[in-house]
Amino acid sequence: MPQKATRPAAPAKNQPDEYATFETALKKVLSVPHSALKAHLDAEKRARKQRGKRASGHASRAKD
Repeated sequence: MPQKATRPAAPAKNQPDEYATFETALKKVLSVPHSALKAHLDAEKRARKQRGKRASGHASRAKD
């Protein structure tokens, strides 16, 4: 009978460095202006629309 894999030991929680890392990551996320996010999302939306308009070569979709 195979032996169960043991889980790695969980690192100590609430380390001072862990909170500092979280705080710097949060500041980076919140520092991005809304207009930059909106522009990026709009560009993705336009790209998706253009991809959707291409003709498909799939025989299963060509129904009479």
